[in-house]
Amino acid sequence: MYKKIFCILLCIGLILSSCNNYEKNEEKEISNYYEDELNIMHIEADNPDFKNYINDVSRKLNMKINIIPCPDDANNRQAEISTLLLSGNSNIDLISVNDEMVSEFKVKGYIENLDDIMSKNIVESYPKDYVESVAMYKNHFYSVPYLMDIMMFWVNEKYIKYSELEGVKNLDDFSLFVSNDYGTNMYGYGSAWDETYIYNDLSQFINMFDGDYYNWNNDNTKEAVKFLHDMLKHGYTPQNQMIDRYEQMEQKFIDGKYGCVFMYSGAINIFLNSGKYGEDGIHVAELPMFKKNATNIATWQYVLNKSSKNKNAAKKFLSYISSREGSIDYSNAMNQIPARIDVILEEDIDVPDIDIIRKYVENTNFKVRPLSSNPMNDISEMGRIFQKYLLDEITLDDLCNLAQSIVDRK
Repeated sequence: MYKKIFCILLCIGLILSSCNNYEKNEEKEISNYYEDELNIMHIEADNPDFKNYINDVSRKLNMKINIIPCPDDANNRQAEISTLLLSGNSNIDLISVNDEMVSEFKVKGYIENLDDIMSKNIVESYPKDYVESVAMYKNHFYSVPYLMDIMMFWVNEKYIKYSELEGVKNLDDFSLFVSNDYGTNMYGYGSAWDETYIYNDLSQFINMFDGDYYNWNNDNTKEAVKFLHDMLKHGYTPQNQMIDRYEQMEQKFIDGKYGCVFMYSGAINIFLNSGKYGEDGIHVAELPMFKKNATNIATWQYVLNKSSKNKNAAKKFLSYISSREGSIDYSNAMNQIPARIDVILEEDIDVPDIDIIRKYVENTNFKVRPLSSNPMNDISEMGRIFQKYLLDEITLDDLCNLAQSIVDRK
């Protein structure tokens, strides 16, 4: 009896051992299948759609791609990545960054020159002023954009119907729209006015009033900031949004608390997945014409860690994602607007309201957000003084003098 049990256990052990060896050999074969390996720190690392997209790219490029998450909070993210690059850490090859991060990293010498990726044909597919201002430093390229973020105008159609306007097409329409009484805790206009986010609204309204963010003696600049001040003063937008970032603003808009917002196009999937998106709900609309048809743009970009040990693999990946084919693949996989203008205008990409988005591209002046070499510090400082002005703790003249001293820094 004991011999029989022993034999059975021995057989089970041999089978399990054989399975383990098979699994290890299979893992080894899969690992050996790829020619290259790449480690990418990415803002979308936890997004299932992005994981599927990266798996497809891995097979297409015959490359094992590992994706590593980074902090969601903008300040924490910038601090962590800056520390990683400064330390000479070679475990991360490519990093997805926004305009603020690349503006700092390229000046500090943390990232690799990418002139060999950004050929003339590739460069011409991006907005010229944007690439020269953000991706370049001292006539060299340091980033490759992959996702376009256009500051767009979003409306709640229920508010439009209540206001009895046919739409919000100009400054007069906008002023009437936001001034209506829509009920308790419901506002014609909403935003994210946390001190590190209010900068986006500030620069956007200065654009539309044809002002100059670098010139605070400009009458149009002053008119823009006074308009924002007066919206708060008259209760057309809530004071409590001064602690809100985009996550809070987006949710309030989805919940029907705001009639309109300005928000980057990258939020389109958040609005779409809410179940509230559509012609009779929340949707993107054409930019209202104030004094100038101008809007902010930004991108998400890849930068190459100067200490990377896999630079050839990284450049192979960058060549693909910056190509027309790679740009289309990314757009369709993520339902996002690619950074390449030619792909937005000419290709059949799977992005909601692509026809309206194309009108932005064709008819709107794209403005590069003003950023310094120490962007997070300057953005926060500008946000703090602008909040003080909105709360009447300082005068408009005080704001303009303080703001001018910030933008005059080198």
